Amino acid sequence: MRIYAIGDLHLSFENKVIPGDWEKVSQYKPMSLFGDKWVEHYRKIYKNWKAEVTCKDLVLVPGDISWAMKLEEAVYDLEFIGSMPGKKIFIRGNHDYWWSGISKVRSILPDGCFALQNDCLEFEGVSITGTRGWICPNEDNFTEHDEKVYKREVNRLKLSLESIKNTDKKKIVMMHYMPVNENHEHNDFIKVMIDYNVDICIYGHLHGEDSHKIRLPEEKWGIRFYLVSSDFLNFKPLRII
Repeated sequence: MRIYAIGDLHLSFENKVIPGDWEKVSQYKPMSLFGDKWVEHYRKIYKNWKAEVTCKDLVLVPGDISWAMKLEEAVYDLEFIGSMPGKKIFIRGNHDYWWSGISKVRSILPDGCFALQNDCLEFEGVSITGTRGWICPNEDNFTEHDEKVYKREVNRLKLSLESIKNTDKKKIVMMHYMPVNENHEHNDFIKVMIDYNVDICIYGHLHGEDSHKIRLPEEKWGIRFYLVSSDFLNFKPLRII
């Protein structure tokens, strides 16, 4: 079993997608609005995913899965992801407005797709945990509201890690936001990861060359960090294990 990661798929299908019949694809928010790199990005994702991933592998998808506003509007996007190889694990991103309660989300997921919230998933030799995250202290315009959300997300990460039954397994944290501020200052997210002996943390959210430059180094505080926003990866799932 290999483990891959790719986040920020930003899908918005208006109809069922039949791979190979791309001309019939209709989107309500095409990502080409954000630059040429995003033109038909879903085709690049599909091609690269199929070329890299097998049915025995895991693919971690750390948020911003769909532009849908309601759960039922995300079905075509989730079906598209579900049609590709491997088991897929999701966490919520800041744009996943359709994610309206974990039980409802899990009820519509295709076979082989799983959603994390305050818990973990354990596979052969590895435990997958995570939470959405939030902007971190000492960011510009960090407000009292941000402080409350930040503390809630720290607690959710702790709950997720506490739910691990076999602590001898390699531990992976999925987050949507980068777990530190732009200056990479140590904070409560990092403290929790260190306390629970986390091996790998993946995250997305950062788009464009300027934002990609502020990513964490691949190793810090004894943890390996990977930015896996789809545009940063050129829409190709990154193998992390």
